[in-house]
Amino acid sequence: MSEPRFVQLSRALRRHGVAARHARRAALEMSGHYHQLRLQALARGEPPDQAARAAHEAMGADAVLIERYAGRRELRGWLYRWPAVYAVAPLASFALLCVAIMALLVLVLNGLQLVVHQLAVPAAVATAVNSVFVVALQWVLPVLVGAGFALLASRRAVALRWLIASVLLVCLTARLMNSGLMLPIPGQRGSATLGIGIRLRMLPLQLTGTLITAALALAPYFIVRHRSGRRRSLPS
Repeated sequence: MSEPRFVQLSRALRRHGVAARHARRAALEMSGHYHQLRLQALARGEPPDQAARAAHEAMGADAVLIERYAGRRELRGWLYRWPAVYAVAPLASFALLCVAIMALLVLVLNGLQLVVHQLAVPAAVATAVNSVFVVALQWVLPVLVGAGFALLASRRAVALRWLIASVLLVCLTARLMNSGLMLPIPGQRGSATLGIGIRLRMLPLQLTGTLITAALALAPYFIVRHRSGRRRSLPS
């Protein structure tokens, strides 16, 4: 499948919801059919360039080829068959990462208890560590999770509404969380807390933060789609 046309067709099929393995197989089938047509044209005595053009013309337009395969439901990927799953998968991933981070922190804090008598953590350092933890868990992590799924969506036939819904759900959950990290100091055990709740007086700020983090997370999707659109519009 050395012909650039069939590489592009394989990518286009994936964008239209065809599973990656089926898209590769379809591209190989089309490439094999093209080479057969080209050999037939050469056997008729046509020059190589003319034989290649005739074979491409006999294959038909790209839109027709894409529709022929994309219209077959059995070739569709799971994201196309069950698009609503995409609205839940990012949130589930975010929740699992939060649980894993909290479990790791519990282990670390338990280990620090053994050497706490040797530590003298200034209050300013403890406050800074807590602030970094909150920013990482409630701002950075949802953006990374959302951006990762946005990049996946940009390469698959995921409806934009499902992507936006999933990213907003992740970012809203992060903004509704109450988290904190207290380092152990002499006379006080360390602790890591994580909860979720709605405070009406804080709701406007939480919604604003949700929109900011969602915009950051969705940015890779629109950047990739814009660049791919420009590449497709360039003359071959």
